[in-house]
Amino acid sequence: MNVLLVTLDQFRGDCLSAAGHPVVRTPNLDRLAAQGVRLARHYSQASPCSPGRACLYTGTYQLNNRVVANGTPLDARFDNLALASRRAGYTPTLFGYTDQSIDPRESTGPDDPRLSSYEGVLPGFELGLDLNGAHLAWLDWLESLGYSRAAYAP
Repeated sequence: MNVLLVTLDQFRGDCLSAAGHPVVRTPNLDRLAAQGVRLARHYSQASPCSPGRACLYTGTYQLNNRVVANGTPLDARFDNLALASRRAGYTPTLFGYTDQSIDPRESTGPDDPRLSSYEGVLPGFELGLDLNGAHLAWLDWLESLGYSRAAYAP
């Protein structure tokens, strides 16, 4: 059995045509929803994205994992979805980012490059595609379609 977990950043739950949105058209996501499981009543435990993802990945409330803002490190003592999947025989592969800073206690010292950004990869994941740099080609493509690059640039 394969598992595909799709999480979307800053995405309203009703902004899918499969959810009945009258304007938004999402044919590829609709196909995934029709052939799999769509959690229509799943709501994030926290915002912004990094605290919300910490809750999803650890199965804990923000009060317990203490990730309160983007850039807040996730305590390495917490188990997470990727590590549990790996123990179950899966190879969890990440396409994108998890917005998880490493626990500073796990670093190799003040010059550890993983401490320079909170765009780290949650322990347990193999990195299939890092969107921190790869998104530039996507921005070029949007610009070729006539969209302003400034509207999508970080």
